[in-house]
Amino acid sequence: MNSFCKAKLSTILFFVLSISCISAQTLDRRKLNTETAIEETISSFENHTYTIDLENGMAIIGKVIQVNIDLVIDIYKPNGQLLKQIESPNGKNGVEAIDITSNESGTYKINIHTLDKNTFKGSYQLKVEQILTLEQNTRRIIKRELPTDTLYNLWEASLTDDKAIDTFLAAQAQSHIIELIDSDDSNMLVTYFCVPHKNTEYVMLSGGPDFLGLRFQRLPNTKLFFVTQRVPKDARFNYGFNYFNLDKAGPNGEIVSRSVEHAYDGTVEMPSAPKQVYISERDGIEKGSLFLTSIYSDFLQEDRKITIHTPANYNPNKPHNLLIVFDGEAYGARPNRKARIPTPTIVDNLLADKKITPTVTVLVWSMGKRSKDLISEKFGNFISKELIPWARSAYNIYPISDKIILAGSSRGGFAASYIALQHSDVIGNVISQSGSYWIKGTNDENHWIYPEDNGMLIDLYKQSKLLPIKFYMDIGLYDAGASMLGMNRQFRDILELKGYKVDYHEFKGGHNYVNWRGTFSNGLISLIGTAAE
Repeated sequence: MNSFCKAKLSTILFFVLSISCISAQTLDRRKLNTETAIEETISSFENHTYTIDLENGMAIIGKVIQVNIDLVIDIYKPNGQLLKQIESPNGKNGVEAIDITSNESGTYKINIHTLDKNTFKGSYQLKVEQILTLEQNTRRIIKRELPTDTLYNLWEASLTDDKAIDTFLAAQAQSHIIELIDSDDSNMLVTYFCVPHKNTEYVMLSGGPDFLGLRFQRLPNTKLFFVTQRVPKDARFNYGFNYFNLDKAGPNGEIVSRSVEHAYDGTVEMPSAPKQVYISERDGIEKGSLFLTSIYSDFLQEDRKITIHTPANYNPNKPHNLLIVFDGEAYGARPNRKARIPTPTIVDNLLADKKITPTVTVLVWSMGKRSKDLISEKFGNFISKELIPWARSAYNIYPISDKIILAGSSRGGFAASYIALQHSDVIGNVISQSGSYWIKGTNDENHWIYPEDNGMLIDLYKQSKLLPIKFYMDIGLYDAGASMLGMNRQFRDILELKGYKVDYHEFKGGHNYVNWRGTFSNGLISLIGTAAE
């Protein structure tokens, strides 16, 4: 190319760039207001800049409609710092939404340009839809951030009523409320709330579908803290609050100490939670007898407390099932005391409804030794070689293993399965409620939430021959992850693969009596129900 052509091309290029710069300058610092509706073409080397004056807390809401060009919108604070860059992955013909809240007073710059140098020219429409005052923007953002109308209305009431929070709390029976979720037929929204101490840094919720817990937040400018949880309509579970407190001492707060305080326990029962029809005493039915005694054990080298429940009109000439329940204190072993699982009442009601065949129940007291006993071979020998023969000598109990049931929850479910494995000649039925099948029983015990190895029973049943034992198992979906729900499923699978009869169920709840008290009757009906006779 000769020198004349080169000079001519340079002149043309300079002219084009000059025109572009002039064009960009003519669009620089155009003021925006609520009536703004701009249509402009823009090239790949242009920057279009607009300005708006905002007081701290105000907001501008609008949009840029892209036509054949992918644009970037940079928002600059009055001090020149970049506040936000808007660039959605919507290509060359989408909408870039502008929603900017100012955090200082002054003039804000909105710079529109493209990073796509392969697109020579396109166009856009800039529309300002709203410029909100501090009060308008506050209400808008809080309305958006708060998950329910109830919380928003409570916040709004607190602006003019200093007692609004106290009035709300006084009207609640528990520290939660349950509300509908639009377009969701399976779940509802549970909102938990509390007023922690002044030295509380944060509050955590335990319980329900979120195994790792949820952190509370403060209702703006109030003393109330809250958190929400989406919960199935048929769930039932216990929950609790923990306060994480921070205390300081010294003239300048040099000493810092932290503590965790368990502050509250409650129960969520959703509208469609399974009915627990057998746990309450009924009028008009005959009730059995409760008898507290003890039996000396050579294996345990002690007198072990037991409570005997015999059915109404016990007939010593008629054989009965024998139900042995661990953790007797929790299952109704204390006469005239409220129980977490009222086994005598449950059995009375099932017999009255002719759901199970006649049964004598032995509630074995833990006496503070459950952690040791329920994984002990000595305890298993006590049950199979001392307690069952004693019961047969004192009451008319079927002489066959198929009529003997061991029942327990958590570690008690493990114990029932373990003892039945060792003594299947005398024990033919197991009720396991959230059994602790993660237990290895070794010095390097599994972590109770995150087990590294199989629990001992999983391996023992895998290795053993098929034994004449029937199982009823249930476990909560909100129980402790791999150790509880995971290993219960694994244990069930091994039993079924080996050929055992297993009646297995999962409920929407956690590791607690509020569920076990309702499902205990299901286990009895499954194993000794009249329908199976």
